[in-house]
Amino acid sequence: GKAGTLMSIFWSIFQCSSLVGGSISFIYYNRKPEGSTSLYILFLGFIFIGAIFTQFLLPPSMLQIHDRVNEEKDLEMKSEQTPLIDSSAQYDRDESQSGKNESGGAMNEDLSTKSWFEEAKGTVQIFFTREMMYLSPLFMYTGFNQPYQQATFGNRFFTKRSIGAELIIFHLMEILGAIVVGRFLDNEKSQCDSPRKRAMICMVLFVLINGTGNAIAFFQEISARHSLSPIANDISEIRAIIPSTAFALWGFADAQIQVYCYWLIGSFYNSGHDHSRAVGWYKCVQSLGTAIGFFLIPTQRLNEVAQLSVSSLLFLVGTALSFTQLPSTTVL
Repeated sequence: GKAGTLMSIFWSIFQCSSLVGGSISFIYYNRKPEGSTSLYILFLGFIFIGAIFTQFLLPPSMLQIHDRVNEEKDLEMKSEQTPLIDSSAQYDRDESQSGKNESGGAMNEDLSTKSWFEEAKGTVQIFFTREMMYLSPLFMYTGFNQPYQQATFGNRFFTKRSIGAELIIFHLMEILGAIVVGRFLDNEKSQCDSPRKRAMICMVLFVLINGTGNAIAFFQEISARHSLSPIANDISEIRAIIPSTAFALWGFADAQIQVYCYWLIGSFYNSGHDHSRAVGWYKCVQSLGTAIGFFLIPTQRLNEVAQLSVSSLLFLVGTALSFTQLPSTTVL
């Protein structure tokens, strides 16, 4: 299958927006020390442009028409390959009926006729499946981690000019991680010829890469408590290499686990309805984690080391539970 590759393409394109945002921040704060209304309006303009372009997305019905055209071409090729058999009329009738059933089934599968309330109820109910219950802590971690990483850690250990450059590093590693992991998960010709083996390797590497980033952050936080000099690093300083390494590792690990989660959900749910609801639940829990993470950012609510400790605990628990929900050994 190509699920991992497709998700890596999606995630890479998605990260380009943050890459552009980080570049703009770096260029702007390189000239001015403070933000301004014009910078806010610029980013607001990007949001409105993105919203407008959603109106140009093709509806699913048009994509189904493309499938039917392909089916007709396949039928013509098969008819040309058997010119001496006088059963084309019966063959056409059978294929036509089969095509109607298949395309109709696909259409009904992709386009739900249920109300938004029924769909929301179905999304919540999918939590009670074994897969979603065990994976939910990991889903929450994918949203909970970045408020500490980019806001608490980033804003304390980097100058305003440097945080733009660090975001460029972070999201470049997101793009690199998505491409590498997506191709690896789909690589059926490697020595790891089963999805289960590839999933295990992916998760072990995630633990090592993300764990190393957290270890560096703990080192920085403990050192900052005993430091009398300013802890904010400029990108031009040698000492910025250590916290920058944490940013790079976190960026790669985030793309790794995001692509993996989408790929894993696709291996568990073949039904269009269930797959959509599983992805919906994933994003709901992820957003909840992000909201809680931002709520805890003020240090009077939770100090820096405690924020990192809670994030690391959720990371370990979520990863441990996810090892109980690996895909089957058959090809996706």
